[in-house]
Amino acid sequence: MESKSEAADITCSHATDLVESACFDADSTAIKISRVLPYVFIIMFSVTGNILVALVVFRLRSMRRAVNFFIVNMAMSDLLITVIYMPRVISILLAGYKWLSPGIAGTVFCKLVYFIHETALSVSIFSAVCISGERFLAVVRPLKSLAKNTKPARCLIALTWIVSLAMRFPILLANRTAESCGKTYCDLFLDEVFWSGSSVIYHKINLIGMYATPLGVMIALYFVTVLTLRRRNRPGNTIATEATAPSETTNRKVSRMVLAVISAFLLSWVLYFIIAVVESYDVTIPCNVLYVRLLLAHFNCALTPMLYALFSENYRRAFKNILFGCPCFREKRGRAATLNRGVEFQEEVKSREHPRERGETAIEIL
Repeated sequence: MESKSEAADITCSHATDLVESACFDADSTAIKISRVLPYVFIIMFSVTGNILVALVVFRLRSMRRAVNFFIVNMAMSDLLITVIYMPRVISILLAGYKWLSPGIAGTVFCKLVYFIHETALSVSIFSAVCISGERFLAVVRPLKSLAKNTKPARCLIALTWIVSLAMRFPILLANRTAESCGKTYCDLFLDEVFWSGSSVIYHKINLIGMYATPLGVMIALYFVTVLTLRRRNRPGNTIATEATAPSETTNRKVSRMVLAVISAFLLSWVLYFIIAVVESYDVTIPCNVLYVRLLLAHFNCALTPMLYALFSENYRRAFKNILFGCPCFREKRGRAATLNRGVEFQEEVKSREHPRERGETAIEIL
């Protein structure tokens, strides 16, 4: 006959199948440090980079274009993920999946932390789609471009938040704390709150609607954009004018930007969404895979500002001016900063009077 303690152990074992409670608990101190350390750098670069992106756009009038507003929207959503959810990841890596805040406050934080994280993730993805759409219009349909008229861009930004909040509302309802094996956990109970099987349906819709479809749209838009650029740049093309035909250098920059954006999106988030679907079938995922899943997804928050600096001279120069323009650097770099501002002013005047001399076209990256 089964003893009470054995029965309790079995019940405990079944209860913990719903969460990854066994992961990271028994890790040695060295392993915990090795896992937390990358997150320290991710948080540092993500906070710094995404704040810099917002400062650049709102401090420089020349940067207040539709595409840059979408970029700021993505930066703010990535910043939310960084400051709201990444500290939770660090606590998971140090103390396991145990929820450290008990009672009513713990339930409220359990709902809000995951709700904000998933909402910000959705906004970040929708912003990436908006950026690709804006670039598509700028190249393929320049007369309908949003570059100068920022009102539609602001409406789209508001729409990204409204749709994201609506799509993530089930998380706000179904996320709650639960006791298991004497510990408190924060988990998603879709089947219990809605109906049996709703968890699988929700995560499948999430994979299709929040990953596969946006990725397909981005690939299609960027493919047409690059195809249009190459077609205009063919020798003997009489349709392209001097003002619209891109140079070979610009063509290569566009191609690299397309490859970087699509690759970063795919590599960062594919594992995150696939594992969410697999877990909904109560499949046990190895702890190391769960860690890599979170690390890759959150690395994207720090990587995106780096891509802006890498592919856009405007962002790169503005980042340098902000970082090295503080009082501690002003004395040494004051003259250089003054010269840079003078050059920028002359370039702006020149672009207004003679736009073709600068070779500016509708297909500039940023």
